[in-house]
Amino acid sequence: MAETFPLDPANDVHARALARLREERIGWLGTIGRDGYPHAVPVWFLWHGDEVLTFSQPTAAKVRNLRRDPRAMFHLEAGADGEQLQVLQGDARISERSTGEWMAEVEDAYRAKYTAGLRHLGWNLQRIVDDYSTAILLRPHRMIAW
Repeated sequence: MAETFPLDPANDVHARALARLREERIGWLGTIGRDGYPHAVPVWFLWHGDEVLTFSQPTAAKVRNLRRDPRAMFHLEAGADGEQLQVLQGDARISERSTGEWMAEVEDAYRAKYTAGLRHLGWNLQRIVDDYSTAILLRPHRMIAW
């Protein structure tokens, strides 16, 4: 595993990336498929400590891909002006902790970010815990941003 790339809030580019990682609701998680081609999917996520935390259905392709190869990337949309690029490359891992265990720690942040989305889908938090029971953590070691 490569060394972690720390995002420094004193650096303007990093500070903008950190703000977007905390605020944006959708990010794209890219993994390497079994055929060697990239596999990218939109995900709900939290920036937790110095990692991207997302929850997945345990049988999803991204989970299978990460079990084979931990190399991954995470990126946000380019913003309304198309000029706010943030791409994180790093190693991702399947957490030993379940989504339920994680939710006990991050529930307030998750509710603050996704209550409207849950309501729109007609879901509740328990559905996330039950159906998206696999937690994925991506620790960046490189960032492309401006």
